[in-house]
Amino acid sequence: MGILNRVKNLGDQVGTAATSFGKDVANAVQRGVDAGRAGTNASGDWALSVLRSLPAPAAPTPVEWEFSLGALICRHPKVPAITAKALRPLDGIGALRFGPESVGFDGEDIPWDKVVHLQLHDAFSAMTTEALDAEIDRIRDLLPPLPGRKWVVTKVVEGLASVMLAALEQAGEQRLETVNVACEITYRGALGMKKTLRANMFSTALLAQQAEVMHSLVLTAQAKGIPVLPAEPPLHGTKTGERVLALRARTDTVAAQLRAEQATEQRALDTP
Repeated sequence: MGILNRVKNLGDQVGTAATSFGKDVANAVQRGVDAGRAGTNASGDWALSVLRSLPAPAAPTPVEWEFSLGALICRHPKVPAITAKALRPLDGIGALRFGPESVGFDGEDIPWDKVVHLQLHDAFSAMTTEALDAEIDRIRDLLPPLPGRKWVVTKVVEGLASVMLAALEQAGEQRLETVNVACEITYRGALGMKKTLRANMFSTALLAQQAEVMHSLVLTAQAKGIPVLPAEPPLHGTKTGERVLALRARTDTVAAQLRAEQATEQRALDTP
């Protein structure tokens, strides 16, 4: 199923959930909003805790492995179970999925026998403040109106920023611009025409931050006889430390804006 259909289904399913559960859904989401309001911040420790608990796939993997930005948000401790159920279609947004049959990003699955090659790129080049802003705009556009929407958007942005910053900060002795990830798929589409599918920011950061996942993806491709092409030499430019500081400043600003929007929304709800 394509990403546009997944987004449409997301709106339909959330709308159906809200209609079916009525006040129960609204109350459940509001409890999550109320619980999270006092502790909302840009640290994203909860996101890093989820990442640390992810089971590493075998290399190559004999079963399908999948993770996404939507799955990350649904594991937030203050997201009510009923809300997580309504948001499950978000699993197709910012997603990485691969296994013995296929590989794909963002809800697009490509059978291995259609894949021409995987292309490595340096992870550092994808993580810019401009790319973060574009991704936040996309998240806002995709999430349909529902009770507590701004709180959910805040958590999505927190999760995205946390994974990005974790990838940037883990560089340590290895410069991140030398950390290459398999974030582009070239495959044959209709009539044998070559097409490319590029991972979004979350999936790229996830591959950079989770070395064992990246290792499994590459070995799974190679086990299928799929070439994995090397990345272009990195261009000299912004240093990793400067990039981290810029992104941290931007995520803090975005988080503050979202908190202000939540407060305004709540005051409007509280006004008789």
